[in-house]
Amino acid sequence: MLIKEKPSLLMESFLKDYNSLYDIDIDKAKHYIKTNIHFDHLTDKWYDDLLKYELDVAYQVYNDDYYFTDMWNCFATYSRRYLRDISKACMPNGQSFVELTSDSKIVVDIGCGIGYSTSSLTELYPNATVYGTNLKNTKQWTFCNLMSKRYGFNMIEDVSEIDSTVDIIFASEYFEHFLDPIEHFNEICRKVSPKYFVIANAFNTKSIGHFITYKVNNIDIDQKFISRMFNKNIRSKGYSRVETKLFNNKPNIWKKQDTQSINDYFK
Repeated sequence: MLIKEKPSLLMESFLKDYNSLYDIDIDKAKHYIKTNIHFDHLTDKWYDDLLKYELDVAYQVYNDDYYFTDMWNCFATYSRRYLRDISKACMPNGQSFVELTSDSKIVVDIGCGIGYSTSSLTELYPNATVYGTNLKNTKQWTFCNLMSKRYGFNMIEDVSEIDSTVDIIFASEYFEHFLDPIEHFNEICRKVSPKYFVIANAFNTKSIGHFITYKVNNIDIDQKFISRMFNKNIRSKGYSRVETKLFNNKPNIWKKQDTQSINDYFK
């Protein structure tokens, strides 16, 4: 299982696969992964362009030939840990979240990066149809297609391509990459009405693709306020935070209230 493999072995396999699609300098990639030096360079470039109000130029960081090293570190450092944690006894009754939701039919990994988290979800939910979302005509889309054939998940560009409600949305370090994350969350709810959201956000951190100010109803909101507003909006859409034993409540697990629960709330 991917989430149980040693990260060093996974990285070797990842770089070999990536090199089979694109001609990269593997030693350089390993150096970037180990030191984060290229991540720091791209982060500085991102914010420099943001401050110049050149958003289209800023978005070009995603086309950098070695941007994949940051996506690898994101999986290895964050997504992998979140998936490991929800597959352990993290619920108050001693169950894992994966056990609690074992009957899930449709699971979606939004903003699936290099597809390793999506591949892991196929292993955690072998009886579910698993989707990964990404941008077409990008290197990460091409790489995710390779992973999708190997692990049996479906690549789509947007959840609107799913003609059904969704059981679980897994969103690791995702919503902070949208200028209007609240509207994007609401759009997902309108399209597929997920039963559960598993969300790990880092709105207040400095990183590639994170914004200094976000938009809410066309109003600029400083990044230090957006996390609270985002969570308040989740509750307003009929979701309640699930109690877990996860450290620092990360990832946050949100469950859509059923009709009876909503009626009880307003009594």
